[in-house]
Amino acid sequence: MKRSLLLIGIILFSYQCFSWDLSGIAGARGNATGNCSVSLCDFWSIQNNPAGIANQRYFGAGISYENRFCMKELSFYNTAVVAPLRIGTVGLSLSRFGFENFNENKLALAYARAFGHYLKMGLKLDYLWFKFSDDYEKRRTATFELGIQSDITKDLRIGVYIFNPINVKLKTIHNDRVPVIFRFGLSYNVTKDFLTTSEVEYDSDNGIDYRFGLEYNTVKEFYIRAGVHTNPATASVGAGYTFNRVIVDVSATMNQYTGVSFQSSLILKIKEVKQ
Repeated sequence: MKRSLLLIGIILFSYQCFSWDLSGIAGARGNATGNCSVSLCDFWSIQNNPAGIANQRYFGAGISYENRFCMKELSFYNTAVVAPLRIGTVGLSLSRFGFENFNENKLALAYARAFGHYLKMGLKLDYLWFKFSDDYEKRRTATFELGIQSDITKDLRIGVYIFNPINVKLKTIHNDRVPVIFRFGLSYNVTKDFLTTSEVEYDSDNGIDYRFGLEYNTVKEFYIRAGVHTNPATASVGAGYTFNRVIVDVSATMNQYTGVSFQSSLILKIKEVKQ
């Protein structure tokens, strides 16, 4: 009974910490840099800002897993595939938060394309469904996400992202709404080995979150990362390594009230695609 009450309390608190759980940052790279992800171009942009997959050159697949507060019932899973085509880049992703008796799920189809050197745009269509024990009907709805990135210079990139701009509702007693989330950020390469990134997120449920992150390439293909964000106050660290076509990233975040969360992700670059 005590464990059940504790779990319910943490789930309720996690809504304040993470708002809509399936909008959390996928991939340990973004998680380690203070949840800064909107201006990054990497595989997990399919979840964090679909515009970021526009210049992908590999058909790839990836998985990520986050263990929030060291409780398996609060696990966050992501898996995705990305395929560059002549007409742009397409991707398919599946996300899940929770456990057997309570879970949130998202199946999404993404498309992104670069328009010259200065503009990348991405669109993602989402199908969402929720389960709260076997005694309640599953709730389903659909929405979409939009993302834009622009390389202002070779070292400076900005990113803009919005989740659920149509503010969809769930068919519940209170007609609950899926929150609207907006992110704006930039990344700057101080040197070829040192990246700084920052962003601000507005969540219609939880307000504004300011974020800042650092990434340093210490030796060939090995990276160390750190970051902070303010809502809730959280510090993060992490590392990543690329071996041939395999990318492994790990991260840890620390919140003074809920403790430590860990995330790991694996990306496999299956085949290079000439566009």
